[in-house]
Amino acid sequence: MQFIRTTKATDWKRPIPSIVERIERALLSFIPRANPGYESKLHLVHEWLIEFDDRGLPNREIGITKNGTPVIAGPNKENYGFWLDTNMSIADFCDTPITRDEFEIAWKEAVEKLKF
Repeated sequence: MQFIRTTKATDWKRPIPSIVERIERALLSFIPRANPGYESKLHLVHEWLIEFDDRGLPNREIGITKNGTPVIAGPNKENYGFWLDTNMSIADFCDTPITRDEFEIAWKEAVEKLKF
């Protein structure tokens, strides 16, 4: 297992849906989505902590705010995960490695705070 801290994919803008997007969401609301709890919070993510499995693929992730608070984490019952839903691997990142302990402490905090 490998663990990193990255600021990739942290440039999301706060979503302000147009009337067309609102209608579209209403019409498509019956179709399950991979990360329904993520969309409204992605703009809050300042950095990600990502765990990669032995094949180098994302396994778990935590989205952290500027204040260091976990705001999203996955996978969980509701969300598959942002990085888990990509075809990226550890080879696509050249970011700061972190320790397993650092990730596990953040994961425990995320589970407690986000209640999953």
